[in-house]
Amino acid sequence: MSTSEIPTQSVEAIMPETVTTAETMEIDAPINEIPQAGNTESAESSSMKPPPAKRRKGENEEPKEPLSEVILRRLTRISDGDTVMLKLPSDAIKVVTIQKDGLIQLGKYGSFPASQLIGLHYDITYEIIGGGGPSGSGSGSSTPLPFIAPEDQGKKGNNKKGKGKENDNKSNPGWKNVLRPLKRQNIVDFVIEDITETNEHIHDLPELEKQTLSHEDINALKAQGLSVEQIIKKQEEAHEKFKLKTEFSKEKWRRRKEKKFSTTVHPLSPTVPNILLHYSERSPSSIMNLRTDTLSQLLNMSNIRPEGRYLVVDDTGGLITSAILERIGSIGKIINFTNSDSPPSWSILQSMNFSERELECVKWLNWMEAQEDYERPPPPPEDDDAKPQKVAQRLRKHNAQTAELNATRNELHLGNWDGLILATNLSPISILSFLTKYVIGSGNIVVYSPYIQILTELLNWSKKDPNYLNDTLSESWERTYQVLPGRTHPMMNTSSTGGYLWSAIRVHPSKFQPESHSRFKRRKTAKAPTRENGNKAENEDKADNVVVEDEDEVEEVEEVQEKVENQQNDADKMEEALNQ
Repeated sequence: MSTSEIPTQSVEAIMPETVTTAETMEIDAPINEIPQAGNTESAESSSMKPPPAKRRKGENEEPKEPLSEVILRRLTRISDGDTVMLKLPSDAIKVVTIQKDGLIQLGKYGSFPASQLIGLHYDITYEIIGGGGPSGSGSGSSTPLPFIAPEDQGKKGNNKKGKGKENDNKSNPGWKNVLRPLKRQNIVDFVIEDITETNEHIHDLPELEKQTLSHEDINALKAQGLSVEQIIKKQEEAHEKFKLKTEFSKEKWRRRKEKKFSTTVHPLSPTVPNILLHYSERSPSSIMNLRTDTLSQLLNMSNIRPEGRYLVVDDTGGLITSAILERIGSIGKIINFTNSDSPPSWSILQSMNFSERELECVKWLNWMEAQEDYERPPPPPEDDDAKPQKVAQRLRKHNAQTAELNATRNELHLGNWDGLILATNLSPISILSFLTKYVIGSGNIVVYSPYIQILTELLNWSKKDPNYLNDTLSESWERTYQVLPGRTHPMMNTSSTGGYLWSAIRVHPSKFQPESHSRFKRRKTAKAPTRENGNKAENEDKADNVVVEDEDEVEEVEEVQEKVENQQNDADKMEEALNQ
């Protein structure tokens, strides 16, 4: 295959249900079946009309939904089959795939049917609560989630993608749980102006831990149906030294307990910053240790905009491609290059839940197909026993793939691409030598690498190439701050580096030198014949110090040199005559 066969979610999963309108019914229904009262003649005359002609394919079809609406729905609502990142109270992220018949199990935080997420909005915190009746449909009262013993939760890791067992027979208590938006309550709802308390009288000793509620007591409170706020209040009452804490310590203690006992989920919208944050904590090497600030600098230097056309070499699992596709709004063109003969495995691109319409502008080529002298080999010969129908079907498929491949190759070789973005482990010098010729003048070229040595070598090479202007090597630096009243300070831990960026502007060297270039002074050494006396040395110095100020003055300089040589010859003849 050549270009747009990217494994994605079908757009039918997120398209609204089709509603048959009255206008459509009038077209589809025969006219003689809809007589009107008091108008028999018109009904009879209409029954004599010939049947309507067959419509061509594509005529009178409903217009497609605007692409902006498709993108908005993908970023705001959860649909069946989507990949969703659930943020747990402990700030951990669990990735699940939404299936109607699946059960999402979150360990000690509870479980709930995956169908409860379908249709909900992203970026809202939902609380897992028990169903209001035996049906578990969620139409009953919102009672707190009952305590589920560990032996009733099932084996851990039953399905890490959130797909439940089909033969479970709804025996898990989590099938009766529902999701409701959480009403956030501020633990500290006052402004701290003057702090006089200290923690000097508080000692973290093992014997003092017995003063708080034990694990068995907390499980008993959960079994009674107490809410998280009520359990935290019980713990405060049992903590004898709690009143001695400062307000800062009290708030931190409450938040820590809230994260421990809350049964909430927070679906994160499928945006590049959220996915980048997840991969940075889970597997930074899979995205080449790319950081959020470095990615923003890369997009800014590349001048990514709607209706732009960009060449991309992406080894970050589709992160760069997803960021470009998100910024152009799926209006433009992107060609990716890969080493394999099959479509690249873009795990991040699939996590973004892009529809087929949004991915129509993304094509791909391998390096061999990108060569201008490449010709696709013919299909392998068929067996003699093969059925003619299968042979014809395979031939049609091969011809369609070849036509699509040739269209992508022609679009690449026509040039005038707006930018070239590289984030790969391959040599950037070899890639730029091959793809720079397809970039339009004043186009932006950006290369990312986690290693400065590679880009330093690239910078030394580009300085000698007239096709690159304003080539620079840069590194961004980021530090996260905690911003709270009276407690604003940088975080203790931060990343050491987010990678390096090489950027340049594509220029087309002119075949004609400008007038300003010809005005630079260049010295030209004139060769003079050997001489014997001092007069010859003076004339030689005069000839050596001739300054050429313009290429058009070369002839004048040669005439001056001839005059100097003639004068030297005349002087030699006069000396010979005097000696005789």
